[in-house]
Amino acid sequence: MRFYFHIVDKYGLCSDGTGCEHADQDAAAQHARRIAAELAKAGEFFRSGIVLVAAGREPSSGSDRGPTALAAEA
Repeated sequence: MRFYFHIVDKYGLCSDGTGCEHADQDAAAQHARRIAAELAKAGEFFRSGIVLVAAGREPSSGSDRGPTALAAEA
């Protein structure tokens, strides 16, 4: 399943238009925590940031479920 990792900080939202494939929500949440940890190392700019994870719909699934959102704080 494709997940998108959007970054929110004090300046606003930086959308992930590409995303990446992960087996499930747990794997995506772990990836988001790694992103948040790396951003926290970047300095003051990202210290109050959040990584939002949105699960994209699979067009062939026929499911009408909306995206699932998870968050990992930096």
